[in-house]
Amino acid sequence: MGTWIRGGILTMLTFGAFWGGAIFTWRGADRAPSTSDLVTYLVALPLAVLAAVVLVRRFAVSQPAPAAPAQAAAPAPAPAAPARLPALALVDAAVRTRHGDSVDELAAAIEAQRARPDLDADLVDDAGYPVMSVRVPSAGAAAWRADAEPWLAAQGQSDVRFGESHWRALELASGIVAELADAAALDAVDGTLLRIVPLAPADWTAAQRTAAGGWLAHVATQAGWETGHVAVSPAPPGEPAAAASALLSVLAGQAHAEPVLTLVLAFDSRIDQALVDRMAADGTLFTAAHPQGLVPGEGAAGLLLADAAHPTPTLQAASTTRVASADAAARVDATDLRRLAERVLAETAIEASAVAAVVADADHRSNRVLETMALAHDDLPHLDAGIDVRTTGPACGQSGAVPFLAALALARRHALEGAGAVLCVANNDPIHRSVALVRPAGAVAAAV
Repeated sequence: MGTWIRGGILTMLTFGAFWGGAIFTWRGADRAPSTSDLVTYLVALPLAVLAAVVLVRRFAVSQPAPAAPAQAAAPAPAPAAPARLPALALVDAAVRTRHGDSVDELAAAIEAQRARPDLDADLVDDAGYPVMSVRVPSAGAAAWRADAEPWLAAQGQSDVRFGESHWRALELASGIVAELADAAALDAVDGTLLRIVPLAPADWTAAQRTAAGGWLAHVATQAGWETGHVAVSPAPPGEPAAAASALLSVLAGQAHAEPVLTLVLAFDSRIDQALVDRMAADGTLFTAAHPQGLVPGEGAAGLLLADAAHPTPTLQAASTTRVASADAAARVDATDLRRLAERVLAETAIEASAVAAVVADADHRSNRVLETMALAHDDLPHLDAGIDVRTTGPACGQSGAVPFLAALALARRHALEGAGAVLCVANNDPIHRSVALVRPAGAVAAAV
Protein backbone atom coordinates (compact mmCIF):
# COMPACT_ATOMS: atom_id res chain seq x y z
CA MET A 1 0.00 0.00 0.00
CA GLY A 2 1.43 3.39 -0.94
CA THR A 3 2.53 5.94 1.59
CA TRP A 4 -0.14 8.42 0.50
CA ILE A 5 -2.87 5.80 0.95
CA ARG A 6 -1.67 4.99 4.47
CA GLY A 7 -1.54 8.69 5.21
CA GLY A 8 -5.08 9.11 3.96
CA ILE A 9 -6.29 6.28 6.18
CA LEU A 10 -4.52 7.80 9.20
CA THR A 11 -6.17 11.16 8.45
CA MET A 12 -9.62 9.60 8.22
CA LEU A 13 -9.11 7.58 11.40
CA THR A 14 -7.89 10.62 13.33
CA PHE A 15 -10.76 12.85 12.24
CA GLY A 16 -13.19 9.96 12.76
CA ALA A 17 -11.96 9.38 16.33
CA PHE A 18 -12.28 13.06 17.29
CA TRP A 19 -15.61 13.57 15.52
CA GLY A 20 -17.07 10.39 16.97
CA GLY A 21 -15.89 11.30 20.48
CA ALA A 22 -17.23 14.85 20.19
CA ILE A 23 -20.62 13.76 18.90
CA PHE A 24 -20.78 11.05 21.56
CA THR A 25 -20.05 13.66 24.27
CA TRP A 26 -22.51 16.27 22.99
CA ARG A 27 -25.21 13.66 22.62
CA GLY A 28 -24.63 12.40 26.17
CA ALA A 29 -24.71 15.98 27.51
CA ASP A 30 -27.86 16.72 25.48
CA ARG A 31 -26.59 20.11 24.36
CA ALA A 32 -25.75 21.82 21.09
CA PRO A 33 -22.05 22.64 20.57
CA SER A 34 -20.95 26.25 20.26
CA THR A 35 -19.00 27.58 17.28
CA SER A 36 -15.78 27.42 19.29
CA ASP A 37 -16.54 23.80 20.21
CA LEU A 38 -17.02 22.91 16.55
CA VAL A 39 -13.78 24.57 15.49
CA THR A 40 -11.77 23.14 18.38
CA TYR A 41 -12.91 19.52 18.41
CA LEU A 42 -13.74 18.96 14.74
CA VAL A 43 -10.86 20.84 13.12
CA ALA A 44 -8.11 22.20 15.39
CA LEU A 45 -7.42 19.16 17.57
CA PRO A 46 -7.39 16.57 14.72
CA LEU A 47 -5.06 18.78 12.70
CA ALA A 48 -2.78 19.22 15.73
CA VAL A 49 -2.54 15.45 16.21
CA LEU A 50 -1.77 14.88 12.52
CA ALA A 51 0.87 17.62 12.55
CA ALA A 52 2.51 16.03 15.58
CA VAL A 53 2.62 12.64 13.85
CA VAL A 54 4.22 14.16 10.75
CA LEU A 55 6.85 15.99 12.80
CA VAL A 56 7.74 12.90 14.80
CA ARG A 57 8.14 10.82 11.65
CA ARG A 58 10.28 13.46 9.94
CA PHE A 59 12.46 13.78 13.00
CA ALA A 60 12.98 10.02 13.12
CA VAL A 61 13.90 9.85 9.44
CA SER A 62 16.30 12.80 9.69
CA GLN A 63 18.38 11.34 12.48
CA PRO A 64 21.81 10.26 11.19
CA ALA A 65 22.88 6.70 11.65
CA PRO A 66 25.36 6.28 14.50
CA ALA A 67 28.96 6.43 13.35
CA ALA A 68 30.87 3.19 13.35
CA PRO A 69 33.41 3.01 16.17
CA ALA A 70 37.02 3.52 15.16
CA GLN A 71 37.97 0.26 16.74
CA ALA A 72 35.74 -2.75 16.89
CA ALA A 73 34.57 -3.34 20.42
CA ALA A 74 34.34 -6.76 21.92
CA PRO A 75 31.02 -8.37 21.01
CA ALA A 76 28.41 -7.96 23.71
CA PRO A 77 27.02 -11.15 25.15
CA ALA A 78 23.87 -12.27 23.38
CA PRO A 79 20.73 -11.61 25.41
CA ALA A 80 18.95 -14.64 26.75
CA ALA A 81 16.24 -15.88 24.42
CA PRO A 82 12.75 -15.16 25.73
CA ALA A 83 10.80 -18.13 26.96
CA ARG A 84 8.65 -19.82 24.37
CA LEU A 85 4.97 -19.02 24.30
CA PRO A 86 3.08 -22.27 24.85
CA ALA A 87 -0.34 -22.67 23.28
CA LEU A 88 -3.76 -23.20 24.82
CA ALA A 89 -6.83 -24.62 23.12
CA LEU A 90 -9.96 -22.45 23.13
CA VAL A 91 -12.56 -25.18 23.58
CA ASP A 92 -15.52 -22.83 24.06
CA ALA A 93 -16.42 -19.27 25.03
CA ALA A 94 -19.42 -17.42 26.41
CA VAL A 95 -20.39 -13.81 27.14
CA ARG A 96 -23.09 -11.90 28.97
CA THR A 97 -23.22 -8.27 27.84
CA ARG A 98 -25.72 -5.52 27.25
CA HIS A 99 -25.39 -6.17 23.55
CA GLY A 100 -25.79 -9.92 23.57
CA ASP A 101 -25.88 -13.03 25.74
CA SER A 102 -23.93 -14.99 23.13
CA VAL A 103 -20.73 -14.42 21.19
CA ASP A 104 -22.69 -14.34 17.92
CA GLU A 105 -25.04 -11.64 19.23
CA LEU A 106 -22.16 -9.53 20.50
CA ALA A 107 -20.30 -9.88 17.20
CA ALA A 108 -23.39 -8.80 15.26
CA ALA A 109 -23.88 -5.74 17.49
CA ILE A 110 -20.25 -4.66 17.11
CA GLU A 111 -20.26 -5.18 13.35
CA ALA A 112 -23.46 -3.11 13.09
CA GLN A 113 -21.86 -0.41 15.30
CA ARG A 114 -24.68 -0.75 17.82
CA ALA A 115 -22.46 -1.80 20.74
CA ARG A 116 -22.09 1.47 22.61
CA PRO A 117 -23.11 3.05 25.95
CA ASP A 118 -26.36 4.87 26.53
CA LEU A 119 -27.86 7.18 29.14
CA ASP A 120 -28.68 5.23 32.30
CA ALA A 121 -32.22 5.31 33.63
CA ASP A 122 -31.16 5.46 37.30
CA LEU A 123 -27.52 6.52 37.73
CA VAL A 124 -26.70 10.22 37.92
CA ASP A 125 -23.54 12.31 38.25
CA ASP A 126 -22.78 14.76 41.05
CA ALA A 127 -24.86 17.43 39.27
CA GLY A 128 -27.89 15.16 39.09
CA TYR A 129 -27.70 14.46 35.35
CA PRO A 130 -27.97 10.90 33.94
CA VAL A 131 -24.63 9.27 33.23
CA MET A 132 -23.64 7.10 30.28
CA SER A 133 -23.49 3.42 31.20
CA VAL A 134 -23.46 -0.10 29.78
CA ARG A 135 -26.17 -1.84 31.83
CA VAL A 136 -27.10 -5.48 31.15
CA PRO A 137 -30.93 -5.66 31.09
CA SER A 138 -31.03 -9.25 32.32
CA ALA A 139 -28.98 -8.60 35.49
CA GLY A 140 -30.64 -8.00 38.84
CA ALA A 141 -33.21 -10.81 38.69
CA ALA A 142 -34.96 -11.22 42.04
CA ALA A 143 -35.60 -14.95 41.47
CA TRP A 144 -31.90 -15.70 40.94
CA ARG A 145 -30.89 -13.81 44.07
CA ALA A 146 -33.60 -15.59 46.06
CA ASP A 147 -31.78 -18.87 45.29
CA ALA A 148 -28.23 -17.59 45.80
CA GLU A 149 -28.65 -15.79 49.14
CA PRO A 150 -29.99 -18.79 51.13
CA TRP A 151 -27.28 -21.05 49.70
CA LEU A 152 -24.50 -18.65 50.72
CA ALA A 153 -26.07 -18.28 54.16
CA ALA A 154 -26.13 -22.07 54.54
CA GLN A 155 -22.39 -22.13 53.79
CA GLY A 156 -21.69 -19.54 56.48
CA GLN A 157 -21.17 -16.79 53.90
CA SER A 158 -24.02 -14.48 54.86
CA ASP A 159 -21.76 -11.72 56.20
CA VAL A 160 -19.65 -11.02 53.11
CA ARG A 161 -21.47 -7.72 52.54
CA PHE A 162 -22.50 -8.11 48.93
CA GLY A 163 -23.98 -4.89 47.58
CA GLU A 164 -26.14 -4.43 44.49
CA SER A 165 -23.16 -4.41 42.10
CA HIS A 166 -21.74 -7.61 43.67
CA TRP A 167 -25.01 -9.47 43.17
CA ARG A 168 -25.33 -8.24 39.58
CA ALA A 169 -21.77 -9.32 38.72
CA LEU A 170 -22.18 -12.71 40.38
CA GLU A 171 -25.46 -13.32 38.55
CA LEU A 172 -23.80 -12.64 35.19
CA ALA A 173 -20.88 -14.88 36.15
CA SER A 174 -23.27 -17.68 37.10
CA GLY A 175 -24.77 -17.68 33.61
CA ILE A 176 -21.29 -18.10 32.11
CA VAL A 177 -20.37 -20.98 34.43
CA ALA A 178 -23.67 -22.78 33.81
CA GLU A 179 -23.21 -22.52 30.04
CA LEU A 180 -19.54 -23.50 29.90
CA ALA A 181 -19.79 -26.22 32.54
CA ASP A 182 -22.51 -27.81 30.44
CA ALA A 183 -20.32 -27.52 27.33
CA ALA A 184 -17.31 -28.91 29.24
CA ALA A 185 -19.28 -32.03 30.14
CA LEU A 186 -19.47 -32.85 26.44
CA ASP A 187 -15.67 -32.69 26.10
CA ALA A 188 -14.84 -34.42 29.38
CA VAL A 189 -13.52 -37.96 29.65
CA ASP A 190 -13.58 -40.07 32.79
CA GLY A 191 -11.68 -38.39 35.59
CA THR A 192 -11.62 -34.93 34.00
CA LEU A 193 -11.25 -32.06 36.47
CA LEU A 194 -13.11 -28.81 35.83
CA ARG A 195 -11.01 -25.99 37.24
CA ILE A 196 -12.74 -22.61 37.64
CA VAL A 197 -10.55 -19.50 37.86
CA PRO A 198 -12.68 -16.43 38.69
CA LEU A 199 -11.19 -13.03 37.82
CA ALA A 200 -13.25 -11.06 40.34
CA PRO A 201 -13.28 -7.24 40.36
CA ALA A 202 -10.15 -5.72 41.88
CA ASP A 203 -12.04 -4.07 44.75
CA TRP A 204 -13.67 -7.27 46.02
CA THR A 205 -12.48 -8.49 49.43
CA ALA A 206 -10.94 -11.91 50.04
CA ALA A 207 -14.15 -13.02 51.76
CA GLN A 208 -16.25 -11.92 48.80
CA ARG A 209 -13.96 -13.78 46.39
CA THR A 210 -14.16 -16.94 48.48
CA ALA A 211 -17.95 -16.76 48.66
CA ALA A 212 -18.20 -16.18 44.90
CA GLY A 213 -15.88 -19.10 44.16
CA GLY A 214 -17.93 -21.46 46.33
CA TRP A 215 -21.15 -20.38 44.65
CA LEU A 216 -19.71 -20.77 41.13
CA ALA A 217 -18.49 -24.28 41.97
CA HIS A 218 -22.04 -25.04 43.15
CA VAL A 219 -23.38 -23.76 39.81
CA ALA A 220 -21.05 -26.20 38.02
CA THR A 221 -22.36 -29.12 40.07
CA GLN A 222 -25.89 -28.09 39.17
CA ALA A 223 -24.81 -28.42 35.53
CA GLY A 224 -23.97 -32.09 36.14
CA TRP A 225 -20.39 -32.12 37.45
CA GLU A 226 -19.54 -34.22 40.49
CA THR A 227 -18.40 -32.18 43.48
CA GLY A 228 -15.04 -33.95 43.62
CA HIS A 229 -14.32 -33.07 40.00
CA VAL A 230 -14.79 -29.30 40.38
CA ALA A 231 -12.08 -27.05 41.84
CA VAL A 232 -11.79 -23.30 42.23
CA SER A 233 -8.31 -21.81 41.79
CA PRO A 234 -7.38 -18.27 42.83
CA ALA A 235 -6.48 -15.83 40.09
CA PRO A 236 -3.03 -14.18 40.00
CA PRO A 237 -2.81 -10.94 41.98
CA GLY A 238 -3.17 -7.54 40.35
CA GLU A 239 -5.68 -5.73 38.21
CA PRO A 240 -8.02 -8.13 36.34
CA ALA A 241 -6.66 -7.35 32.84
CA ALA A 242 -3.06 -8.03 33.91
CA ALA A 243 -4.15 -11.07 35.90
CA ALA A 244 -5.94 -12.49 32.86
CA SER A 245 -2.79 -12.32 30.71
CA ALA A 246 -0.61 -13.74 33.48
CA LEU A 247 -3.10 -16.54 33.95
CA LEU A 248 -3.03 -17.51 30.27
CA SER A 249 0.76 -17.82 30.41
CA VAL A 250 0.66 -19.88 33.61
CA LEU A 251 -2.02 -22.24 32.32
CA ALA A 252 -0.23 -22.77 29.00
CA GLY A 253 2.94 -23.86 30.76
CA GLN A 254 1.32 -26.33 33.17
CA ALA A 255 1.31 -30.08 32.77
CA HIS A 256 -1.24 -32.33 34.46
CA ALA A 257 -1.30 -36.03 35.24
CA GLU A 258 -5.08 -36.07 34.80
CA PRO A 259 -7.21 -34.42 32.10
CA VAL A 260 -8.13 -30.84 33.04
CA LEU A 261 -10.52 -28.31 31.53
CA THR A 262 -10.03 -24.76 32.83
CA LEU A 263 -12.82 -22.20 32.91
CA VAL A 264 -11.33 -18.70 33.09
CA LEU A 265 -14.03 -16.23 34.04
CA ALA A 266 -14.09 -12.42 34.19
CA PHE A 267 -17.06 -10.60 35.69
CA ASP A 268 -17.75 -7.13 37.04
CA SER A 269 -20.45 -4.52 37.57
CA ARG A 270 -20.08 -0.79 38.12
CA ILE A 271 -23.86 -0.27 37.94
CA ASP A 272 -24.22 1.15 41.42
CA GLN A 273 -24.78 4.77 42.49
CA ALA A 274 -22.15 4.57 45.24
CA LEU A 275 -19.53 3.45 42.72
CA VAL A 276 -20.56 6.20 40.30
CA ASP A 277 -20.29 8.76 43.10
CA ARG A 278 -16.79 7.50 43.84
CA MET A 279 -15.80 7.80 40.18
CA ALA A 280 -17.18 11.34 40.05
CA ALA A 281 -15.28 12.28 43.21
CA ASP A 282 -11.92 11.02 41.94
CA GLY A 283 -12.41 12.53 38.47
CA THR A 284 -12.55 9.27 36.50
CA LEU A 285 -16.22 9.36 35.45
CA PHE A 286 -17.15 10.05 31.81
CA THR A 287 -19.06 13.32 31.56
CA ALA A 288 -19.53 16.09 29.02
CA ALA A 289 -16.76 17.99 30.78
CA HIS A 290 -14.52 14.90 30.98
CA PRO A 291 -14.91 12.96 27.70
CA GLN A 292 -11.83 10.84 28.41
CA GLY A 293 -13.39 9.49 31.59
CA LEU A 294 -14.64 5.95 32.18
CA VAL A 295 -18.15 4.66 31.47
CA PRO A 296 -19.64 2.45 34.22
CA GLY A 297 -20.34 -0.97 32.77
CA GLU A 298 -20.98 -4.58 33.62
CA GLY A 299 -20.77 -7.99 32.04
CA ALA A 300 -19.15 -11.40 32.16
CA ALA A 301 -17.03 -13.41 29.75
CA GLY A 302 -15.56 -16.88 30.02
CA LEU A 303 -13.16 -19.13 28.16
CA LEU A 304 -13.04 -22.92 28.39
CA LEU A 305 -9.39 -23.90 27.91
CA ALA A 306 -7.48 -27.15 27.40
CA ASP A 307 -4.02 -28.19 26.24
CA ALA A 308 -3.08 -27.42 22.66
CA ALA A 309 -3.68 -31.00 21.48
CA HIS A 310 -7.41 -30.36 21.61
CA PRO A 311 -8.84 -29.93 18.07
CA THR A 312 -10.08 -26.35 18.52
CA PRO A 313 -8.71 -22.85 17.86
CA THR A 314 -5.60 -22.06 19.90
CA LEU A 315 -4.10 -18.97 21.48
CA GLN A 316 -0.60 -17.86 22.39
CA ALA A 317 -0.05 -14.65 24.33
CA ALA A 318 2.72 -12.29 25.42
CA SER A 319 2.46 -9.34 27.78
CA THR A 320 4.49 -6.49 29.20
CA THR A 321 4.19 -3.38 31.36
CA ARG A 322 4.42 0.18 30.11
CA VAL A 323 7.12 2.43 31.55
CA ALA A 324 4.52 5.14 32.22
CA SER A 325 0.75 5.16 32.49
CA ALA A 326 -1.06 5.71 29.21
CA ASP A 327 -3.39 8.06 31.07
CA ALA A 328 -0.48 10.43 31.73
CA ALA A 329 1.33 10.03 28.40
CA ALA A 330 1.61 13.13 26.24
CA ARG A 331 1.29 11.19 22.99
CA VAL A 332 0.04 7.89 21.68
CA ASP A 333 2.76 5.21 21.71
CA ALA A 334 2.14 1.77 20.23
CA THR A 335 5.73 0.57 20.71
CA ASP A 336 4.84 -2.05 23.32
CA LEU A 337 1.98 -3.44 21.24
CA ARG A 338 4.28 -3.61 18.22
CA ARG A 339 6.94 -5.55 20.08
CA LEU A 340 4.41 -7.98 21.52
CA ALA A 341 2.80 -8.53 18.12
CA GLU A 342 6.19 -9.14 16.52
CA ARG A 343 7.02 -11.65 19.24
CA VAL A 344 3.85 -13.72 18.97
CA LEU A 345 4.02 -13.69 15.17
CA ALA A 346 7.66 -14.80 15.19
CA GLU A 347 6.95 -17.44 17.83
CA THR A 348 4.07 -18.89 15.84
CA ALA A 349 5.73 -18.53 12.41
CA ILE A 350 2.75 -16.52 11.17
CA GLU A 351 3.38 -13.75 8.65
CA ALA A 352 1.85 -10.40 9.46
CA SER A 353 0.07 -10.50 6.12
CA ALA A 354 -1.77 -13.65 7.28
CA VAL A 355 -3.47 -11.83 10.17
CA ALA A 356 -7.09 -11.41 9.17
CA ALA A 357 -8.33 -9.14 11.97
CA VAL A 358 -7.51 -7.26 15.16
CA VAL A 359 -9.82 -7.27 18.19
CA ALA A 360 -8.91 -4.98 21.10
CA ASP A 361 -10.41 -4.27 24.49
CA ALA A 362 -9.95 -0.51 23.89
CA ASP A 363 -12.87 1.66 24.94
CA HIS A 364 -14.05 5.07 23.64
CA ARG A 365 -10.96 6.99 24.82
CA SER A 366 -9.11 8.44 21.85
CA ASN A 367 -5.60 7.44 22.95
CA ARG A 368 -6.62 3.79 23.39
CA VAL A 369 -8.33 3.73 19.97
CA LEU A 370 -5.43 5.50 18.25
CA GLU A 371 -2.92 3.13 19.87
CA THR A 372 -4.79 0.17 18.41
CA MET A 373 -5.11 1.86 15.02
CA ALA A 374 -1.40 2.71 15.00
CA LEU A 375 -0.56 -0.99 15.37
CA ALA A 376 -2.91 -1.91 12.53
CA HIS A 377 -1.86 1.00 10.29
CA ASP A 378 1.92 0.51 10.60
CA ASP A 379 2.27 -3.26 11.04
CA LEU A 380 -0.85 -4.66 9.34
CA PRO A 381 -1.49 -2.24 6.45
CA HIS A 382 -3.43 -4.86 4.49
CA LEU A 383 -6.31 -4.67 6.99
CA ASP A 384 -9.30 -2.41 6.46
CA ALA A 385 -9.49 -0.36 9.67
CA GLY A 386 -13.24 0.08 9.31
CA ILE A 387 -13.97 -3.64 8.91
CA ASP A 388 -11.06 -5.70 10.23
CA VAL A 389 -10.28 -3.77 13.45
CA ARG A 390 -12.87 -4.09 16.23
CA THR A 391 -13.01 -3.01 19.87
CA THR A 392 -15.02 -4.53 22.71
CA GLY A 393 -14.55 -1.75 25.29
CA PRO A 394 -17.56 0.34 24.22
CA ALA A 395 -19.75 -2.78 24.45
CA CYS A 396 -18.70 -3.50 28.03
CA GLY A 397 -17.81 -0.19 29.66
CA GLN A 398 -15.55 -0.27 32.67
CA SER A 399 -15.76 -3.93 33.70
CA GLY A 400 -12.29 -5.24 34.50
CA ALA A 401 -11.04 -8.06 32.28
CA VAL A 402 -14.44 -8.65 30.65
CA PRO A 403 -13.58 -6.71 27.42
CA PHE A 404 -10.32 -8.66 26.93
CA LEU A 405 -11.91 -12.08 27.41
CA ALA A 406 -14.77 -10.97 25.17
CA ALA A 407 -12.19 -10.04 22.52
CA LEU A 408 -10.68 -13.53 22.77
CA ALA A 409 -14.17 -15.03 22.48
CA LEU A 410 -14.77 -13.03 19.28
CA ALA A 411 -11.38 -14.12 17.92
CA ARG A 412 -12.28 -17.76 18.57
CA ARG A 413 -15.51 -17.28 16.61
CA HIS A 414 -13.49 -15.76 13.77
CA ALA A 415 -11.09 -18.73 13.78
CA LEU A 416 -13.95 -21.25 13.81
CA GLU A 417 -15.23 -19.65 10.63
CA GLY A 418 -11.87 -20.38 9.02
CA ALA A 419 -11.20 -16.71 8.40
CA GLY A 420 -7.57 -16.86 9.55
CA ALA A 421 -5.50 -15.72 12.51
CA VAL A 422 -6.59 -12.86 14.77
CA LEU A 423 -4.52 -10.59 17.01
CA CYS A 424 -6.22 -9.80 20.32
CA VAL A 425 -4.95 -6.66 22.03
CA ALA A 426 -5.29 -5.66 25.68
CA ASN A 427 -4.56 -1.93 25.96
CA ASN A 428 -7.46 -0.55 27.99
CA ASP A 429 -5.48 -0.75 31.23
CA PRO A 430 -3.19 2.25 31.94
CA ILE A 431 -0.06 0.10 32.39
CA HIS A 432 -0.65 -3.45 31.22
CA ARG A 433 -0.27 -4.45 27.57
CA SER A 434 -0.91 -7.87 26.08
CA VAL A 435 -1.20 -9.36 22.59
CA ALA A 436 -2.57 -12.83 21.90
CA LEU A 437 -2.69 -14.67 18.60
CA VAL A 438 -5.75 -16.83 18.03
CA ARG A 439 -5.68 -19.17 15.04
CA PRO A 440 -7.72 -22.04 13.63
CA ALA A 441 -7.38 -25.62 14.81
CA GLY A 442 -4.41 -27.48 13.33
CA ALA A 443 -2.33 -24.34 12.81
CA VAL A 444 -0.05 -25.11 15.76
CA ALA A 445 0.79 -28.57 14.44
CA ALA A 446 1.32 -27.20 10.93
CA ALA A 447 3.78 -24.59 12.18
CA VAL A 448 5.92 -27.03 14.18
